[in-house]
Amino acid sequence: MHPRNQGVTLLEVMVVVAIIGVFATLSVTSFQGMLERQRVSGAQRELVLMMQEARQKARATRQPVRLNLRVADENDRQVTRMRWESLACSDTWGTVCPIEACLDNRCGEGGCECPETGPELIIPPQLDVTQLVGLCWVDATGTQSPIVAPRSADGRPCEPSEDAPDPERLVLRRNHGTPELPNWRPELVFQADKLTASIRSVDCDKHGSTPGCQ
Repeated sequence: MHPRNQGVTLLEVMVVVAIIGVFATLSVTSFQGMLERQRVSGAQRELVLMMQEARQKARATRQPVRLNLRVADENDRQVTRMRWESLACSDTWGTVCPIEACLDNRCGEGGCECPETGPELIIPPQLDVTQLVGLCWVDATGTQSPIVAPRSADGRPCEPSEDAPDPERLVLRRNHGTPELPNWRPELVFQADKLTASIRSVDCDKHGSTPGCQ
């Protein structure tokens, strides 16, 4: 009787290594996807908080406060950052707001001076916030109840209207595809209260019939 060889062949080792590699790749991909989803969800929550803070700042200062973004190249990639900006007035009493230079320029550019700006929020590349640029809380009634004014048809911000903003104009879109094959779909619709200027976000996945979600 000869003892049986208990070792393993090279082919068996290679099969085991290949299986481990497949599971490791799947785990890394799943983990990266989870991190991306958390990053996007976190940015959406921070964006809603930014809007609430902008409204409160407009009420406290009785000066127009708007949302604006900045796109810059950082480490060989484009990074989009968004913040609220408290816009200066051209008279002492704060009745002529904002100053002309701030209508077409960001704070700190082209003569647009701002008393205060909020912290910048990094917008993930999966989110499209272009429809929210220029969204402005402005005191048009002389009271501490600002109204929401989205960017006008000709692109000028902070021009109040008697009507509440159309929710179809305040849409946050998300890319459900890839950078190479994008699939942009409405993610959140922001509904503005005409009297209080508060913002309520509506999830299009849960309320697909909401205007702006189609």
